[in-house]
Amino acid sequence: MPEAVTFDGCEILRKLSSGPVCDLYLAVQEPLGRTVLIKALGRNILPSSPFASTLEREARLLSELDHPGIVKVHDFVKRGDRMWLVLEHVDGVTLEELLSRAKRLDSAAAVAIGLRLTEALAHAHEHSVVHRDLSPKNVLISKRGEVKLLNFALAVDERMPTAPELLDGSTGYLGPVYMSPEQILGEPADPRSDLFSVGVILYELISGNRPFDGPNDRSTSLRIRQTPPPPLTQGGVKVSGGVERLIARCLEKLPSDRVGSAQELGSELRHALNEAWEGSPEQAILAALAGAGLSEAKIAPPKHAPRTAAHRTSLGWVALGMLLISVGVVGSGVVLRRAFGPMEASRRAAAPPATPGGEASELRVVAHPWAHVFVDGQQRETTPFARPIRLSPGTHYVRLEHPSAVAERRTVSMAAGEQVLLEVDMKVVAGGQGSGSASAPTANPSASADTSP
Repeated sequence: MPEAVTFDGCEILRKLSSGPVCDLYLAVQEPLGRTVLIKALGRNILPSSPFASTLEREARLLSELDHPGIVKVHDFVKRGDRMWLVLEHVDGVTLEELLSRAKRLDSAAAVAIGLRLTEALAHAHEHSVVHRDLSPKNVLISKRGEVKLLNFALAVDERMPTAPELLDGSTGYLGPVYMSPEQILGEPADPRSDLFSVGVILYELISGNRPFDGPNDRSTSLRIRQTPPPPLTQGGVKVSGGVERLIARCLEKLPSDRVGSAQELGSELRHALNEAWEGSPEQAILAALAGAGLSEAKIAPPKHAPRTAAHRTSLGWVALGMLLISVGVVGSGVVLRRAFGPMEASRRAAAPPATPGGEASELRVVAHPWAHVFVDGQQRETTPFARPIRLSPGTHYVRLEHPSAVAERRTVSMAAGEQVLLEVDMKVVAGGQGSGSASAPTANPSASADTSP
């Protein structure tokens, strides 16, 4: 029989997993009686091996981070040819286990998980630590609805040497499915690489599918680098336009086109959650756990809680204010504009403004010979039949794609009521293969559909 594994001051309860470099155990730390995780160097790896330095690097990185969303390190031990970490134990399941049970999550729960994960990343990034290995198996969900980020074995810190090649994000070891394009190309990862991985996770949580999965690692790697993700709303998935656009920004191929920072992404996710959920992020997560049969938590508050009398009164005053605002002046006469229902409002919102100077702005795109037009990650039109695109004032990111040309990218700043013409020549190569869609232009493209080459 193999010799029993022991760790000083800890009683092993069971072995949880075994990897090429490290093994993971559930244990009780004595005399505290505290349940802990032990991440130990495998018996076939000597402390003198370059791979052993990975465990020590992880201990040093974790010792510098102090955030409720990051698993804490209690101790790091070296004993002869043995080496191990004593880590915080989280009573719960991995996000991978939750997904395997639920298949996909309610949008509010997914956004809540993304919010807490992004807050942990913001803390790590502030300390110059890039995780580089974000995936559902490295995210823990506690039975109290907490989100904990773990496994910093591949993390980089500019103040420390990088990990050996085997643990350096190679596709042969971890697979590329959650990697950013720059990681696949072997370029240095920065905080925006983590944000790409967050986008992949959010996409998977909401849709039940990963955006770039291919039949093998090579195909998946090519899709990550070259292919836009399929529309998030395909297959009847329900998600707000704001969340869909935010995920699309995370999944941009160029780091400069993505959300600028984890802090910015967290702020956007919090805003999206507040619009969809009236409880705390933890309550939304607990509802997902309960729905998957992984928790007996009490039912969380409904997404649209009953309005109080005071709230209804305030809504009445808001409605009256909107009615008064709808009174317009035409020449010297006053015209009361007719109120309209949701379907008519949707139709008018999609149409060009009746008069210039309104609050919405218009972007007209002319591309030679033709191109699919993506604005903020969402396909809006296809030239040469493109209609004016109504946009809110502010900065927007435009991407033009043609199957035989390299994608063209532009940043457009729109003032209220402004009309902007964007004219671009697509550098088409005869018989070439660009980064855009292979489909031909149509006269009436879907305003919300994305395309894949």
